[in-house]
Amino acid sequence: MNDQDTSSVWSRYRDAKKHALSEAAENNDEPMTLEELEKAIAETAAASGIPETGMPPRAAVHPSKRVQLTRWFYRVLLVLFVGLVAGLVWWGRQHYGA
Repeated sequence: MNDQDTSSVWSRYRDAKKHALSEAAENNDEPMTLEELEKAIAETAAASGIPETGMPPRAAVHPSKRVQLTRWFYRVLLVLFVGLVAGLVWWGRQHYGA
């Protein structure tokens, strides 16, 4: 399982939470306190390989598209530059033809 895969991080957190809640329901009939639930979720999450306690960081669940957008921006600039050079060469040959 890849830690960079955003869906796996979120799904592992949800699985850990479900496991902790089902384990709490099986152990006793009275509801657990919030602190006990958080502790059970943290223990299950640590056992399943999630390094943080609680929810995974937002950057892991929703990675930034900045790198992808930057790459496309430079590609578009390159295409525009090549198009400009080709257009000027064509225009120059049409008007001052060789």
